[in-house]
Amino acid sequence: MIKLDQDEKQWILLIKGQLQEKYPFKGRWIETLKPLFAEIYGWNPDEDNNYHDYLRGIFNKLLEIQLKIKDSWVDPHGQLKEVFFASFYKGISNDEELPIERAIGKLCGLIQCTTVINSDKTQRFDLL
Repeated sequence: MIKLDQDEKQWILLIKGQLQEKYPFKGRWIETLKPLFAEIYGWNPDEDNNYHDYLRGIFNKLLEIQLKIKDSWVDPHGQLKEVFFASFYKGISNDEELPIERAIGKLCGLIQCTTVINSDKTQRFDLL
């Protein structure tokens, strides 16, 4: 079983829509993630020109989580290619202005679609 720390579990639960009451979706992933980011790290991304540091920090955390929990049947480099493609090219469903914002949106989508339970009904990781 994949071992996750409590913060990683919170990020996954938020992205999978399990914490809607406390962290409602705000139309953009980078906005939806801000309250949990502030709660975990203790600083507001919107104050003191912290936005770019926030983007770098959240990108690194989400990439770390995705690499840790990606499904085993997935091409090991295919999802990384998707993240890079999304960052370099705006799309209909991912039209954020900055490349890193588009990459964060793609990582959220990948994490959101990752399976928690294997086909043999065993848990891949625990979110409680």
